[in-house]
Amino acid sequence: MTPVGFLQRLGFARPDQAALELALSGPTFAVDEDSIDPAVFGISSYASPTAPAPRVDRRSAMQVPAVKRVRDLIAGSIGQLPVELFDPRRDKSASALFTQPEVGVPRSVTMTRLVEDMLFEQVAWWRVTQFGWHSYPVSVQRMDPRQVTVNDDTRCPTGKPGCSGAITFKAKHVHDDEVIRFESPNDGLLTVGARAIRTCLALDAAAYRYADGAPPLDYFTPDGIDPTDDEVTAALEAWGNARRTRSTGFVPSGLNYNIAGWSPEQLQLAAARQHAVLEIARLGGVDPEELGVSTTSRTYANVFDRRKQFIDFTLGDYLVAIQERLSMTDVTPTGYTARFNLGAFLRSDDMTRYSTYEVGLRVGAISQDEVREAEEKAPLTTNPQESTVAAHRPQAAAFDTTPEMRLDANGAAVFEVDVEKRVIRGLAVPYGKPARSGGKLWQFSKGTLRYADVSRVKLWVQHDQAQAVGVAFELDDR
Repeated sequence: MTPVGFLQRLGFARPDQAALELALSGPTFAVDEDSIDPAVFGISSYASPTAPAPRVDRRSAMQVPAVKRVRDLIAGSIGQLPVELFDPRRDKSASALFTQPEVGVPRSVTMTRLVEDMLFEQVAWWRVTQFGWHSYPVSVQRMDPRQVTVNDDTRCPTGKPGCSGAITFKAKHVHDDEVIRFESPNDGLLTVGARAIRTCLALDAAAYRYADGAPPLDYFTPDGIDPTDDEVTAALEAWGNARRTRSTGFVPSGLNYNIAGWSPEQLQLAAARQHAVLEIARLGGVDPEELGVSTTSRTYANVFDRRKQFIDFTLGDYLVAIQERLSMTDVTPTGYTARFNLGAFLRSDDMTRYSTYEVGLRVGAISQDEVREAEEKAPLTTNPQESTVAAHRPQAAAFDTTPEMRLDANGAAVFEVDVEKRVIRGLAVPYGKPARSGGKLWQFSKGTLRYADVSRVKLWVQHDQAQAVGVAFELDDR
């Protein structure tokens, strides 16, 4: 008697060598997790509990209140801070890019979206839409990081110098000089926080199912013969009527009274959901108290101390990354630096501020006008009515006594260069063009400029007095 093998008992015959070679020479197909449902093997997923969770899309993540709050705290706080430009001598300089980066969009909205992209995606992109007369960006437009691709092997179709063709936005190549890339020192929250975010979504869905299903807190089970539907309805109505009229109940024979072991708090998965929110707070570097999670008894801390700690340990990573990127020479001239003004955010109580001002005034570190500016008040004047009138009438300026003016007026300035004679001719001051300098608007009319010595008018590189490359020898009105 020939023994029957395991495969034969299951209906599988052992193939001979020829049949095996024929089978191997035929078409092949893949058997992987995409082609076979994990339920076939009695499991819910092929994913390992310790394997990296797949990235979460932004729309799903924002449905988690904890993620929304972290985004508002980090991106919203930085978006409110003004960005200022300082020259090599640490004097404030006007910058159209820092005042309003995007045309028709408030600066706070643009900066909030910038930080949001860095928080969620790790990388943020600006595309320069306009360059100023100084060849530096004055207007940009945000590019969605999910629509930007970088491929170093791609050739630029335009063939322009400096164009590598590596950057593509919405399937169109973008010139390298038109792109400002911001990188966060931290990994994107949608990637590293994917597991915690998915856990929050799953717990919220489970709690919703419990709330939507309205599970009973108590119930009856028959002791013997199963009752009919009419008998069940009558028994429940009698039980409800009796409980509404008296607090003591009576369970007749044939029924067992049971009380559900789930409390309302357990049905809402309160403990698990609080832990999931705590994980989101840890990932974002935000105090769990800001998300409604109490972790320990806290001693008193004033607003200034809490905000200072928030800047040092959470916002600082993004602030420094943005400041250093905006200070690079493709965005601002050499020697110029960008800085966030943290004064309003770190505003302390009145007594502390005034005590600080008093010390600063006594040692000469600040002036009264600087104190008034910090308090968002107008400079002190002896005659308020006169100051109001003076603000609306033309002002004369003597350049030997007035602080330096830098007039970045809009207008086409055409220059002619004679290399052999080392002479540059062109428009120096446009008439009738308003320009801002020192917080004021200036405008020059024909015949208003007078020069004691023409040679005192210098030609500087990027307004740097240490880089004088020429002097004026002829100035006239045209």
